[in-house]
Amino acid sequence: MTPEIAAVLAILGVSLVLFVTEKLRMDVVALLVLGTLGVSGLVTLEEALAGFSNPAVVTVWAMFILSAGLSATGIADIIGRQVLALAGTGEVRMILVIMLTTGVLSAFMNNIGVAALMLPVVMDIARRTETSPSRLLMPMAYASLLGGLTTLIGTPPNLVASTVLRQSGHGGFELFEFAPIGVPALAAGALFIALVGRHLLPAKMPEEMRAGRRGPRLQFNYDLADRRFRLRVADGSPLHDRALSESGLAGTLGLTVLSIDRGNARLRDIGAETRLASGDILTVQGRIEDFREFLTWQALEMATGSEILEVLSLDKIALMHAEIAEGSPLAGLTVEETDFQRRFGAHILEVERSGKKSRDGIAAFRLKPGDRLLLQARREALPSLENRPEFAGVTVVGDDELAAVYPSSDSLLELIIPADSHLVGTTIAESGIGETLRLRVIGIARKGGSIYFPGPDEAFRHGDQLLVVGRPESLQLIRAIQSLELVNDVEPKPSLTDDSHGLAEVTLSPRSTLAGRTVRDIHFRRNYGLQVLAIWRKGHAYRSYLHKMHLEFGDALLLFGPRDRVASLADDSDFIVLTRSAYKETARRAPGRAALAGGLMLAVVIAVLSGWLPIAIAAVAGAALMVALRCLTMEDAYRSIEWKSVFLIAGMIPLGTAMESSGAAKWLAEGVTTAAAPFGVWGLLIGIYLLTMLATTIVPTTALVLIMAPIAIQSSSEMNLDPRLLMMGVAMAASASFTSPISHPANVLVMGPGGYRFLDYVKMGILLAIVVMVTVLPLIVLRYG
Repeated sequence: MTPEIAAVLAILGVSLVLFVTEKLRMDVVALLVLGTLGVSGLVTLEEALAGFSNPAVVTVWAMFILSAGLSATGIADIIGRQVLALAGTGEVRMILVIMLTTGVLSAFMNNIGVAALMLPVVMDIARRTETSPSRLLMPMAYASLLGGLTTLIGTPPNLVASTVLRQSGHGGFELFEFAPIGVPALAAGALFIALVGRHLLPAKMPEEMRAGRRGPRLQFNYDLADRRFRLRVADGSPLHDRALSESGLAGTLGLTVLSIDRGNARLRDIGAETRLASGDILTVQGRIEDFREFLTWQALEMATGSEILEVLSLDKIALMHAEIAEGSPLAGLTVEETDFQRRFGAHILEVERSGKKSRDGIAAFRLKPGDRLLLQARREALPSLENRPEFAGVTVVGDDELAAVYPSSDSLLELIIPADSHLVGTTIAESGIGETLRLRVIGIARKGGSIYFPGPDEAFRHGDQLLVVGRPESLQLIRAIQSLELVNDVEPKPSLTDDSHGLAEVTLSPRSTLAGRTVRDIHFRRNYGLQVLAIWRKGHAYRSYLHKMHLEFGDALLLFGPRDRVASLADDSDFIVLTRSAYKETARRAPGRAALAGGLMLAVVIAVLSGWLPIAIAAVAGAALMVALRCLTMEDAYRSIEWKSVFLIAGMIPLGTAMESSGAAKWLAEGVTTAAAPFGVWGLLIGIYLLTMLATTIVPTTALVLIMAPIAIQSSSEMNLDPRLLMMGVAMAASASFTSPISHPANVLVMGPGGYRFLDYVKMGILLAIVVMVTVLPLIVLRYG
């Protein structure tokens, strides 16, 4: 083994570890691979950057735009009407029609886009035929993957495999060269699922997941009525004329205000700025037991202003000034973004800039070099803070300055929480005490010893008594919430929905920008005019403290609000509406655009089939015409591109080049062919196929093809085989991502709406993968062997 081979294999090994552990995003890993190869001299400058002009990369992003054009012009509605007409009511027939329709679309469109397009169509079919969506959604997702096997443009791995073949001097695959192998795979997969595999799917939704026939026809039962109760704003309540966002109901108790009864009127269009009034009756959603518990909280004022230091033990507390250094990584970040307490073990009491001191709104304060922070921490933390490079200097507050540390507006409170509080087991950061009540926990008295300045990850225990510092308004807010009166209704709770307001279920689209963000960060009610009532995730409905939840792909969100706002979500690229039949769509698409988009796609196919244009040029021209003819806007075109995949392919192409030029591919191929020699062509093909198929669960499929391609081509050369034999096997295996929900975005997309568990994918996916393998391998050998 030469040093060059060892270096390339080391880079390959590290990249695989990073892919598996997901310590870094896969596109970042690919770019690091590119940079490492370039810096080390294992590839030339031209070879390092060749991926960005590679025909496969260009074709991939152009096909994303073409697919988006087909979707944006209303193809989904046309297909939906046809599928509904053909599907009938028999389960076998529905599965076959849905899978074959989805498979045909995936032959020419991006499979993730097809799954997103077909999701609401399948939900409508399930709703109208009273079939559990769990019986139809997974087959649809798998069909989007199987359909990609049938053409060169069906899925990026096919394009990458063809491009690598062509660049190695063997000639690439033609547009429909995959069809004689992929079409039988699609047919076999559809028949297997319709006749056998469907029995492995949940036979029906568990009772707790069904909505029944009452109210809106929702996919899941969120038990909203069980979590709804009413509160009255008492006469003279501190909540009178206070904005809803300042009431503390959401942050402290996780309550969502659904409506306000004021006199004879019912206010439904409420927002963060809606002001409460004495006599208001609030219909809220949340845990009534948490509200009742909060009524028993006791907040006792122990000291105010300078008296606080007399109560606190100064031998355990350090007060200091710290100045933000030039070049500090803290500069440019807000205090909240610095995660200051967790990072440094200290509270920021005050920020001073140019002689002006600020104590209010510190969390949103953006730090700059030269800012002077007043910090409070445990005394043993002082030495470590003095040596931190983030600060230009740290000085202990002098005795003459101590009186100004706590202004007269600050109060030291003892907060007594019931022993059986819902806070037991939650951390300080999760509790919302600091965020909502604006209280700073500086001590916890508990059996076995007290804790000074507990960190944000400290969990509350039974019997804890908290020592907190806050403003008078903090105590007022506690008293305000405790002044609310529970309305003991004997009559049935009024319906949420009426002619003007309705419910809708949505899920995040595959390229949504909202994944990973909290409902609060999104400002859902303000930006969309809708309230999030519940989030369905992995078989469980969450109905309280939703503002803290980070949205994930696969979540189903139950929304409530004006019906026109609900309908407008159909045109929002961040969401897929699952309850399309529950509202009237606000179609704003110009007539004839769907036919125009379909014609452009057909023109691209004909141009490639006739040999008039290379596929990359035809795809780019078609994408440009989609925008020029207003099938979609340029902004939508940019957004439709899955840039992560583009950079992944472009960054990994140089690794394939390095494997070839360094001899690493030949070295690996010799090992593979030596092991497979006793078993002949079949042994080599099965080995390559199984290795690739298993690796799809941990390595991105396009990157996997780029890694396996040099090995497959060299192995073919060693055994005097047509390289297309092994490359077709690699392409087919790479697209067989059936065995887990995380192996492909299409699988994740249906997980929430279908109510699937991880095991459902494993049971169905393994058998389907075997069926596909048994189908395609003989066809590959027959065609290229």
